[in-house]
Amino acid sequence: MGLRFRKRIKVLPGISLNLSKSGVSTSVKIGPINWNSRTGKQSINLPGGFSYHIDKAKGATKAELVQVAKDAGLSGYSKLNKQELIDFLQQAGVIS
Repeated sequence: MGLRFRKRIKVLPGISLNLSKSGVSTSVKIGPINWNSRTGKQSINLPGGFSYHIDKAKGATKAELVQVAKDAGLSGYSKLNKQELIDFLQQAGVIS
């Protein structure tokens, strides 16, 4: 387990600027819905402490996944097929 740097700055109600070693992103929370600009992760808070995470990779094209890898600053993905690219992004923690 390593030491991580992470800082969240509230810009406006429901909008946060996230700073970390891997870069800067924005989080938006509108009611029970959350969205992160860098990872594209979306989730919905449900009653009773549950949440539902929307799988971004499920309906994405290979070109969209390549763009996600590029935006995350990753390398070594250009020759991967779609499933290998999804696995690569999941291992990097970019998508869930």
